[in-house]
Amino acid sequence: MMSRHRMPAEGDPRGSLLTQSWLEAGRLLTRWRRDGAVLMGSLLLPIGLLLLYEVVLGDRVQLVTGADSVYGIVPTVLVLSALFGALGNAIGLTIDRESRLLSKLWMLPVHRASALIGRLMAEAVRAFIGSVLITIIGVLFGLRFAHGAASVVLFLLIPSIVAVGFGAVVMALVVSSNGRTYTTWLAGATVAMTFVNPGITPIKLFPEWFQPFVRLQPIAPPIEVMRGLSLGGPIMWPLVTTLAWATMLLAICIPLAVRGYRLAAEQTA
Repeated sequence: MMSRHRMPAEGDPRGSLLTQSWLEAGRLLTRWRRDGAVLMGSLLLPIGLLLLYEVVLGDRVQLVTGADSVYGIVPTVLVLSALFGALGNAIGLTIDRESRLLSKLWMLPVHRASALIGRLMAEAVRAFIGSVLITIIGVLFGLRFAHGAASVVLFLLIPSIVAVGFGAVVMALVVSSNGRTYTTWLAGATVAMTFVNPGITPIKLFPEWFQPFVRLQPIAPPIEVMRGLSLGGPIMWPLVTTLAWATMLLAICIPLAVRGYRLAAEQTA
């Protein structure tokens, strides 16, 4: 009889890595709802940029590109929402590290990977919710989709892919011993990339020697994918490049994040 009671417990899905990761993601999403830095980075700042770009630069972008500026500005703002939201989350992760919460989570009888996976899942959900809200505003400005309902779904998922890859970078840097310094440098590089992307300025207007960098830098391919899905244009190559960037960042940064997480968690109070 005892063995009959043990068998269901061993197969109980409540103890699975996926379930524990989702519980961690839920904890983070609940906290982020009240976090001003996350709200500012993932929603308020991007929406403000969308309105500013459309009002100030809209006519000029349309004059240069020949297309409504919303098709470049909305994808740019969606990517920035994913990036700045992840940077805002770095503050919370830093607090968890310095308050020894990571040490407490490390000692719990749960999958140790659940904390990292849960954080990436939360990043994806946060970015998706922000994408829906910002895209609705874009539709009010005239954004439309050239390939039907399927293109809308993929359009909304692209920022989540960006957020997962960039979130891995943020985790790897924040849990390191020089996390604050690295995060400051990362924020500076992120701001610099916002001025060097094809969403606001067509690639052909950059110096010829600089165009390959603009085309391949991390935030350009997702912007190109979303523009292709909405306005029409190349989709496959920028989509493959977007997935390649996310895969590469995960492959490089997850092992670093695991190592840094372990070292941070093992620190004594």
